[in-house]
Amino acid sequence: MARKIEELPIYARVDSFWRAVNATLDHSNLRRDSDLHDQISRANDSIPSNLVEGFEQATDDAFANFLCYSKGSLAEVLKRLRKAYFKRLITQDQLSGHLKDGDELGKMLGGFIKYLRESRWKDRGFRRRKEKDSDRGDESDRTIHRFED
Repeated sequence: MARKIEELPIYARVDSFWRAVNATLDHSNLRRDSDLHDQISRANDSIPSNLVEGFEQATDDAFANFLCYSKGSLAEVLKRLRKAYFKRLITQDQLSGHLKDGDELGKMLGGFIKYLRESRWKDRGFRRRKEKDSDRGDESDRTIHRFED
């Protein structure tokens, strides 16, 4: 189990997508449509924010719910980028790259949501306990995950 959000493989993908969309927002004609620019920016910021907030939740179901919000924000970003393309504010290459990356990220988020919902962990926290190591005959400090059905 990951102890920090940065340890999750999906975190790097979310961060990469977020950076790419921000680069498009910074280096395109999108500023001419400030409302559309701001909508994309807010939805894009919501993707990693919900991932981070979800990671801090007590249960996997709660984490999965926040990932659903991230996935919804991802869909919103992609829809609004299509709109920006049709308004000729971004190029076909910019749109295509984001659609490809966004589709892959959406599948990853969907798979992670499914995994969390099926895992049914009720306590995402860790607790420490001293446990006798029968092989070595000494006391050792071990991390224990608590599972509940």
